[in-house]
Amino acid sequence: MNALNIELNKKSLTQALSNKFNAVVCDVEFSSEVLQGGTVGDVSKLFGQAKIQGETTAQPFELVVKTQKQWDRSGDPQCWRREYEIYHSGLVAKLPQELKLPQCYLLEESTDTTRIWMAYVDGLTGNKALNVAELADAAYQLGVFQAKYHLQGEMNLPYIRSYPAVRSSFDLWWGYTEALLSKPIEGFPEALRAILNNYGMHSKDLLGSFDVLPRTLCQGDVHHDNLIFNKSLGETSIYLIDWDSAGYGFMGEDAVDLLMEAFIYSDRDPALLPEYRHKIIEAYCRGVRTQGFNGQGIKIKGFDFYMSETLIRELFVLSWGFRIVDRYVYHEDAAEKRRCLEILEMMLKEEG
Repeated sequence: MNALNIELNKKSLTQALSNKFNAVVCDVEFSSEVLQGGTVGDVSKLFGQAKIQGETTAQPFELVVKTQKQWDRSGDPQCWRREYEIYHSGLVAKLPQELKLPQCYLLEESTDTTRIWMAYVDGLTGNKALNVAELADAAYQLGVFQAKYHLQGEMNLPYIRSYPAVRSSFDLWWGYTEALLSKPIEGFPEALRAILNNYGMHSKDLLGSFDVLPRTLCQGDVHHDNLIFNKSLGETSIYLIDWDSAGYGFMGEDAVDLLMEAFIYSDRDPALLPEYRHKIIEAYCRGVRTQGFNGQGIKIKGFDFYMSETLIRELFVLSWGFRIVDRYVYHEDAAEKRRCLEILEMMLKEEG
């Protein structure tokens, strides 16, 4: 970090800490640690001692600054501003509290950059720490959260992606793989290729059939690195971070994403997939059904909610199936190619 950036960060950090402590911070000593870095943004943890005006003892602190540069995700050019707008608009305070977002202390923006200064949340996270029990707990709370949002939340916010992710995912990855699947692929079973091509041919009807599902706010990237299980005062709160993919989508989209992220981007044994699938999907549907009655005990239309094996397969194929084909074709590691085939075979297995 160069001297100019240190001074700019120190000025902003002082303001963020003043907001955090609800007091005037007159000086600060800090160090930084990169939590996530990339070409379009980075996330850093800042920690140290804050000197508060009128106090003799400095206060220790930890917080996170997330810097997001302008970039254009395919079909979603405003994604880089979305998390900033979620905080800036005050939406965070209106969201159901089954899943939490870190508290925000300061927001900054320029023409091509947003910056969020927020609380550092410690806890269990990542595929090494979160196994099926924790992911099922997260799925249950996600179901409650999304059912409540469906019933009470605003559905026309301009900074939230307006279309279901399953549609854009299909368009993107079918576009990459349609030509590949039109002819035999080395090492790729012909039976799988035929099944995937059949889904591709009937995709318009399948996507149309999803319109009967309740719509809600979807986070769009529910995976183990974005979930934090924070234990404090004997209670566990589940935080869901990184909302740049958030959009209005179908109930069940995020549940399938949670399941697939647990295997596609980890080294979990694919043999565990049936257990994870059953527990995650069952917990999610159970969470949704908690909102199935109003105060008079009258069932609300759409909340006798469950995900049939057919629906799970269809959401999986259109959101993930063709993405996995692309991963199979272009990945050089033989073991990873085998994982791709195993996941496809397990998820496409017919009932009974």
